[in-house]
Amino acid sequence: MSKKPVPTQLPYQQIIAAIEAIPGLESLSDWLVTALGPVTRQRQLMDLLHGRWLGHSLHPALSDVPIGMWVSVPVLDLIGDRTGATLLTAMGCIVSGATAATGAADWSVTVGRDRRLALVHGLANTTVLGLQLASLAARLRGRTGRGRLLSAAGLTAGVAAAYLGGELVFGRALAVDHDAWIYGPSEWTDVAAETDVSEGAVTVVDVESRKILLTRVDGRLSALENTCTHAGGPLNEGTVEDGDIVCPWHGSRFRLSDGAVLGGPATFPVRQLETRTAAGRVQIRGRQE
Repeated sequence: MSKKPVPTQLPYQQIIAAIEAIPGLESLSDWLVTALGPVTRQRQLMDLLHGRWLGHSLHPALSDVPIGMWVSVPVLDLIGDRTGATLLTAMGCIVSGATAATGAADWSVTVGRDRRLALVHGLANTTVLGLQLASLAARLRGRTGRGRLLSAAGLTAGVAAAYLGGELVFGRALAVDHDAWIYGPSEWTDVAAETDVSEGAVTVVDVESRKILLTRVDGRLSALENTCTHAGGPLNEGTVEDGDIVCPWHGSRFRLSDGAVLGGPATFPVRQLETRTAAGRVQIRGRQE
């Protein structure tokens, strides 16, 4: 009997796997989580850094700003605008501080292999900032040639850091809406008796191979997806507090009446389904494709 071929990883997968296996990443992550504890426990500050007020993660939006500035520097060097190149290098360094803060906030709620890879992503970006600061210092001292080389080195390191960031977002769905690809049911679907849905309590029903949360708020029916938009946590395993439901994984808080996100790290609301009653039964209908 012939043996089945063993699946082989593509080169980029091998690189990612090797990065995740770097000794010491897990212990360093644990130490950093502990050290950042006094900051990450400040809920209002973390909501600001996560981007709940913006409606999606703040870090990816901010990261484009210093990159755009630093990418423009070689162009200004090429046309001989030393002042402009120095100014953009400095501005990129300033904005990257806010970018690092938002990235650290998002990193603080990752776990396992995602946390290890995200830590390397952050360390790579720290290297980028160090090179750009060195470039700025060289330019301010009139050592333009050295400043240009350091800018180029910073951009090169930035490409590697950006690749890891892309893997985290597009390959592992970090900082995306985990309800975005959930649809249906397309037709009104009977799910429960009206008497099964109580004020301020959550009733869990199964619809199309997933769970839906039913409740009443001020007498009105509400149906929400069970998936936390931050990392896909099961909301039915969380707690109900003052008309809100709190995710058991990272503490994101959503309003039961409409799914609005009231506390991070989630930045997207939970999907709400349509509800109606007929002959003493509760029926729901979801978003259409």
